[in-house]
Amino acid sequence: MHQLEHSAARRLKRLGLVLAALACLFVTAIQETSAAVIPGGNSGWLIVASRPNATDAINLARSYANRFPQTTVFQSNNGWYAVSLGWMNQPAGDRYKANLLSSGAIPGDSYFHNGQRFQFSVWSASGVTGGASQSLFASTRITPPPSGGSVPAPSLEQAYVSGLDPRGDNFLSLRTGPSTRYREIARMGLNTPLTILGRSGSWLNVALRDGRSGWAYGKYIASVPGYAPAPPTTSAPATAPPAVAQRSITPPRRGVVGSLTDTGDNFLSLRTGAGTRFDEIARLLEGTEITMLTQQGAWFEIELTNGMRGWAYGRYLEAAKPRQTASPSVPTIGPDTSQQTQNTPGQAQNEAASTSPKLPDLGALPEGKRVALVIGNSAYEYAPFLPNPKNDATDLMDSLKRLGFTVIVGLDQSKVAMEGTVRTYVRAIQDADVALFFYAGHAMQLSGKNYLIPIDAKLEDETAVDFETIELGTVLDYMNAPGRLSIALLDACRDNPLSRRFSRSLGASRSSRVERGLAAPQAGGGNILIGFATAPGEVALDGDEDNSPFTTALLDHIETPGLEIEIMMKRVKADVYDSTRGTQSPWHNSALRREFYFKN
Repeated sequence: MHQLEHSAARRLKRLGLVLAALACLFVTAIQETSAAVIPGGNSGWLIVASRPNATDAINLARSYANRFPQTTVFQSNNGWYAVSLGWMNQPAGDRYKANLLSSGAIPGDSYFHNGQRFQFSVWSASGVTGGASQSLFASTRITPPPSGGSVPAPSLEQAYVSGLDPRGDNFLSLRTGPSTRYREIARMGLNTPLTILGRSGSWLNVALRDGRSGWAYGKYIASVPGYAPAPPTTSAPATAPPAVAQRSITPPRRGVVGSLTDTGDNFLSLRTGAGTRFDEIARLLEGTEITMLTQQGAWFEIELTNGMRGWAYGRYLEAAKPRQTASPSVPTIGPDTSQQTQNTPGQAQNEAASTSPKLPDLGALPEGKRVALVIGNSAYEYAPFLPNPKNDATDLMDSLKRLGFTVIVGLDQSKVAMEGTVRTYVRAIQDADVALFFYAGHAMQLSGKNYLIPIDAKLEDETAVDFETIELGTVLDYMNAPGRLSIALLDACRDNPLSRRFSRSLGASRSSRVERGLAAPQAGGGNILIGFATAPGEVALDGDEDNSPFTTALLDHIETPGLEIEIMMKRVKADVYDSTRGTQSPWHNSALRREFYFKN
């Protein structure tokens, strides 16, 4: 009897060991399946940029690939896509990055990352993609020389500014992106030396000798191997690139941390010095109030409201709007009523306009909190690229900021990103007096309801409308509230191959529910105006210029003083009708119970 019990116990013990081993194998398999792409040891990936969608990240990576053959794009677990030049062991990696930074080959906010949040490679210059594998690590490693020194930076093409017309502006603009719609960083004079980093169509990604980089029109850039151009002439000091020097900002300038949507981490690092090589001492969220004290190149020394000081990358800092209750030492924008009795009529206004032509006349803006959500989707992953929605959204955002709106912007957003942006907007308008929503991109109507289409939508089956789109009515419902004036403007009636694909997926008996253009939404009981780029059921034009016909007309009229919104919409309608030769006529439905002026 005892022998049988011992035998049974041994069998149970062996069975337990087998089950434990199987459990370990199962857990290991799960871990391997979801493993991050980590090179291991004291190594890291050199990250030069993050983008919210794969298309933008891959396009940027291609511009680096000729000079950095290990360039790879990773999908992160936060939905963003990281552009990496490869991985290296430390401290050789830090020396390599320093070489690239000093030559202007990479952005000033480049950094090393251990790969913990990288899920898999979606594109690589070597052709190796997928999850962590020996082949991926082998093809993306940046190898130090046998002597043990730091890896030299790849040789870069040297160039200079050439061919400027002395009868014109006689400078070449350096911009944040490859188009004239992007913000100007600097003005470069004749013979300004440059380093060419990449290309996008007719535009070149270049670096100045002070370490700043940006985009310039290639027509005015000459590249001659071995050529050493003369420095910019002293006769045009305003166009010469400023040297990298530390200068005090007097008086200190108030500001805030601006949009962080393209950082991937949604925070701005505060560091002990002007560069990513310095230690991080805090992480600043969007909207954090700061004071700018000193500038060194693209970096600013700032002070927080709690007295903490450090350095932050200037790209993500914005000057704060002047407070109407500011102290006398801070200049205000608008008529100076204290001097109007001593000056001729209109003199104070003219002086203010001449000193700050780009700033809004805050004295002409109605009181009350104004909040806007502006979304522009151009880079569709499963449909042809739309040239203008992103431009439309960016230009309208600038205009609304001048009109006193707090603007929440989303450009080329996926479903997850759009949902997050809309939720941020809904929270922001809780105490708003005016709420505005502008959308440019693809949309469709189904059974009388309108759906906005994110850039990652496929619309391949009948479940897509629930899981891949955002219903316009949901946004409008949140905007409608007692005491609030709401405005919804949609430039979203473009010819839509995605809705045609979706219609085909439903079959002949159900596809009739998918109709052309957008449906006319009801204003309901809210104090709201809804405007479309064209009539319900019709298709709008994207346009051949930088903006669509509808947004072009909107931008022409929205900042006109003393123009009531319904009259403004009629003028927009007339302009679009004329510019499209009668093929497109905007439409709006108003339930406003009071007049509204963007600018008095």
